[in-house]
Amino acid sequence: MARRSPVKLTPLRRHVAAALTIALSCAFVAVMLLAGNLVQASLRSDAAQQFDGADLEITRELTEEDRASRSPLPAPQIEGADAVWPEPGTYLALGSEEAEAFLRVTMQPPGEAPDLAAGAPAADGSEVVLDQSAADSLDVGLGDSVTLPADFSPDGEEHPLTVVGIAPAPEGAVFGATPRVLVGEANAEALLGPGAGTLTDTWFASVPEGADPAAIAERADGTDGLSVRTTEAAEQEAAESMLQGFAALGLVLAVFVVIALFTSAVVIANTFAVTIAQRTRSLALLRTLGATRSQVRGVVLRESLVVGLLGAVAGMLGGHLLAQAALAAAAGIGWLDGVMIVPVSLLSVLVPVVTGVLITLLASLAPMRAATRVAPLQALRPVPPARRHGLGVQGVAGLAAVVLGIAALAAGTGLALSGRATPGILAAMFGGVVSFTGVLLTLVVLTRPLSALLARIVGRLGGLPARIAGANVARNPRRSAATIAALLIGTTLMTMMAVGARTAEATLTSELDSRRPIDLVISTGEMPQDAPEQIAAIAGMDSAHASARGDIDVGVPEPMTLYSVTPEALRETSHRPEMAEELSDGVVLLGQERAERFGLEDGQVLEIPGADGSLHELRVQVDANLQMSMVTPATLEDLLGAQTRPVVLADFADRGSEAREGVDLREIMSAVGEVTAGSGYSEVSLVAGGAERESYGQILAVLLGITVGLLAVAVLVALVGVANTLSLGVIERTGENALLRALGTTRRQMRAMLGWEGILLALVGAVLGLALGSLYGVLGINALLGSTFPVSITIPWVQLGLVLVLAVLAGALASVLPGRTAARTAPAAALADAE
Repeated sequence: MARRSPVKLTPLRRHVAAALTIALSCAFVAVMLLAGNLVQASLRSDAAQQFDGADLEITRELTEEDRASRSPLPAPQIEGADAVWPEPGTYLALGSEEAEAFLRVTMQPPGEAPDLAAGAPAADGSEVVLDQSAADSLDVGLGDSVTLPADFSPDGEEHPLTVVGIAPAPEGAVFGATPRVLVGEANAEALLGPGAGTLTDTWFASVPEGADPAAIAERADGTDGLSVRTTEAAEQEAAESMLQGFAALGLVLAVFVVIALFTSAVVIANTFAVTIAQRTRSLALLRTLGATRSQVRGVVLRESLVVGLLGAVAGMLGGHLLAQAALAAAAGIGWLDGVMIVPVSLLSVLVPVVTGVLITLLASLAPMRAATRVAPLQALRPVPPARRHGLGVQGVAGLAAVVLGIAALAAGTGLALSGRATPGILAAMFGGVVSFTGVLLTLVVLTRPLSALLARIVGRLGGLPARIAGANVARNPRRSAATIAALLIGTTLMTMMAVGARTAEATLTSELDSRRPIDLVISTGEMPQDAPEQIAAIAGMDSAHASARGDIDVGVPEPMTLYSVTPEALRETSHRPEMAEELSDGVVLLGQERAERFGLEDGQVLEIPGADGSLHELRVQVDANLQMSMVTPATLEDLLGAQTRPVVLADFADRGSEAREGVDLREIMSAVGEVTAGSGYSEVSLVAGGAERESYGQILAVLLGITVGLLAVAVLVALVGVANTLSLGVIERTGENALLRALGTTRRQMRAMLGWEGILLALVGAVLGLALGSLYGVLGINALLGSTFPVSITIPWVQLGLVLVLAVLAGALASVLPGRTAARTAPAAALADAE
């Protein structure tokens, strides 16, 4: 008997785009899981290295007598232990000609030689053993010299040390282990002082081979005030503590995974909806031949399962291969010592596959319901395209959600601005989710007028092909809306992050300008006469001016420190040069918080005893939130005479300027430290408002870059959806395209028509996304920062314009393959059955 083949609703080749979409998303899931595995492995390895060679961790509290001891403390006595040694829990600073580094001190078990990759253990206090991470940080090798600076030296003097041994880095430390210096009995006192590392409340112990550490720990725990546990338990707790710091990052990554999966679901649901609409007659014929609704449902379910499984498995394999390629590349450029094997786990294999299949099945539920509702008689008559009149139930619900969401967003922003941050942020988040859901619900209604409007605009540029493309987009709003929704998600979130980050940067910069308008204030007890010239000569510095400071009594327990500055120097060094107009003789310029701290009010006139014994009037001028008290040099001299200390006010060159080319913030501050550590300087203190300002900007830029990179996955999935929609449209309109060819439309015009259709879909999604993302970014950042800072709304027009241009180019690119297929349609196909 011949074997019956299962009924196929749609050829598998028509689901290639849907399979590719789910593969991209599942690859993203796999990469995130593998990254999590790598982070966990690296943190556990870093935690394990501090317990290297130990079986037990012992804790005992230090008494005041212990802390005052100038000799090594005796080791705690543990019955059954083989060796006991201290865990100093401290760091040492070592320097070389190339770099400086803070290294964690690791004590070696007494009587045991350390496990070294090269060299030998330290024989005396002039030698030192580093691990590979520390050697790399200091850029030194065997025989090289490192310096123990005076600040970290037990005797307060600088000591040169010779590197005699290199210990291997811990296995599995993918993202860089903590650099260590290995200290033994021979050099413990020289490096750690008379206590030789024993002035600690934590000790380690090893047990003889074959002994049970858990049993020994249980017997010793609680005796003589000791707390004893196995290093396995201590290592687990240390690793979990480290992993808690990555919980927030994991949550952020999970949000982006959900976004990518949701976008995939929209694209897949669109694919199945269109293919089922194309196969209405086939479904009706099946019903006519006796197929039940459950059988039709089984056909759709089987196809969904096959597509989901193929895409998910391909994505899972692709994600693992991509992670392995990244590890190989990291080893190739020297970030890793060797090529690591990607940490495959049961979760990294099963989760992407199961997620992909579930997303595909859930996305096919609505199309499946549509398939089971096809009546047998529909096989005998043409099916006119569905037309929607008015908003409908979905449109009304969506419009209500938009209104409610925007109201909640506005209310949340208002609450935040009034000082109630937590309820404001919660209300804003609720409003954002509800309003965006409403936009997605009303998108079917919005697609027709928006696409018609844009079609009229591009019709003037693209002629007849563009006008036909606009008609095609508007004619099937449900299919177009599903595609636009996928693109809308990515562009909205990218725009929201760009606007939010730029506004946050402008707000924080403005606040820092208000608090600390001068990039660098160097206060000293003494400094050379040419100190301003020395500071100004540093690479990356714009200017430096001599100043002075001194303390006056304003009637409160705390003295007020005054800084002298001329209006000219203020204009040149300050990020708020307009303050120079408020500064004059007999005026003290300070901020609101500082005025409240000293019990002063704007316009108040103080009578301060001067250096000559007479009273001098000093008028209070409150300016924003300035955290300094500024006066003119003449005023400071009248009040304090020679009882002042020298100060230098300096200004960094602007980022991106020629003076800052190749010079980062760390290099500037390091150079300042080197200059002020030279002869003639004493009691140096720095207030670097410019460093804080630039650090905020760099952190926000990095976060924005990471976020945009992750959201690009969702945008890529959406663009696959655009190509999928166009491809299905070509198949659906085979007869129509053939008729156009028969009427004289050239292949070039056919490709242009599909190109304009892709551009229109991308334009509608991008324009809506830019508008919504800007709104969400402005309101969201007000809710987050409005209770703390005056928000400076800043729209990054260049970035938004780039998003729009890239969306249009991507829409055009997505139309290339569908356009070639449409152009190859033969005119005779107009007479053939499109089925």
